[in-house]
Amino acid sequence: MIDLFFKIGLPVLMIGIVTLASHRYGPAIGGVLGAVPAKGGPILLFLALEQGTSFAATSAAASIGGAGGCGVFCLVYALVCRRVSWPLAGAAAYGAFVATWAVMLPISAWGLGAAFAATFATLLISRRLLPEAPPIAGRRATSASDLPSRMIAGAAMVVFVTTIGPYFGATISGMLMTIPTVAAVMALFTHAQEGPDRTIGVMRGMTHGLLGFASFLAVVAVTLVPLGIVGGFALAGMAVLVVQLVELRSALRARRSPAEATAELALPEAAE
Repeated sequence: MIDLFFKIGLPVLMIGIVTLASHRYGPAIGGVLGAVPAKGGPILLFLALEQGTSFAATSAAASIGGAGGCGVFCLVYALVCRRVSWPLAGAAAYGAFVATWAVMLPISAWGLGAAFAATFATLLISRRLLPEAPPIAGRRATSASDLPSRMIAGAAMVVFVTTIGPYFGATISGMLMTIPTVAAVMALFTHAQEGPDRTIGVMRGMTHGLLGFASFLAVVAVTLVPLGIVGGFALAGMAVLVVQLVELRSALRARRSPAEATAELALPEAAE
């Protein structure tokens, strides 16, 4: 039961939290929170417990390039979502993720530093190329079926990734761990139910938050073997917390732009 909670329950719970945060505080903030390693962290922890710290550290190092792929996923989805429907946008974004994954794989073979530098550059470039979205009011009512549907879809995706990953060794297991699940659920459902402009806001927030995810993976890869499970994950947790707080502060400042603040004040009281 504990195994199922950490591998499936925690990521699904994160989808619920991110959905509620996005509806209340705006898509950019929801996106930043969505990049917290609620899936990758527990999976790496169980790999360390079941397969050893060396196996988990190798998986974490292999996963860093996937964080860059997630950034490209968000970029491509944001670029095409105004022109095509959500199934086509999702297919294009996943195709871009796979292509980036293929490029990152040989780069990862050059070492952890090269993989992190390439991922960092990819995330910065993706952030710069993301389209702007018009100001959107933060609060939005959550329908009775919206939240359970997103959580069920997220559970199905996480079950798929966590089931097939361990059969392919440390490197492939780590790269499969970064397949966009939370990001995909947020993108597809937001696009279908709330429109492309709000979707772009979520993707912008996700791209900012992915830097914290990449930092988490890098710290785990470096410290897990010499410091052990407790020390390695403690340092990685502190790293992602610091980076996400900085990114969240940036998202909060962007959210309080004059135009958006005016839009929020214009909302009816019933939106509370």
